[in-house]
Amino acid sequence: MTFGEKLKVLRIREEYSQEALAELLHVSRQAVTKWENNAGMPDIENVKAVADLFDVTLDSLLRDEEEVETTEESRGWKVAAACAAIGLVIGLLLDELGVGSSRIAGMYTFGAGVIGWALYYIALQLRKTNTR
Repeated sequence: MTFGEKLKVLRIREEYSQEALAELLHVSRQAVTKWENNAGMPDIENVKAVADLFDVTLDSLLRDEEEVETTEESRGWKVAAACAAIGLVIGLLLDELGVGSSRIAGMYTFGAGVIGWALYYIALQLRKTNTR
């Protein structure tokens, strides 16, 4: 996918018109049209503004990869990993204290990871809803 194709997908996903996006970026609607049609590229400041607005990485915007990686998604996986680590420690402590079996450590790890990711995802969706 080109930068222009990614920009169009992101704009439509967030339900912005070309004119609304142009206003947010302080450029003309014609500039947005030109970028989406691959007839030109924005300067680096506008690329950074696009990345910030849609909460995606610069790398995923500029490389010819299919998917656009959001900065929030990568943070979500880090939160899930941290919750899984906490769950593992709790499970191991309970196992060490003789409460339950050794499978408890695995169950706590998996459960805490899933709960951590789910809570982060819900918070992300609420934040997106509040910023529109």
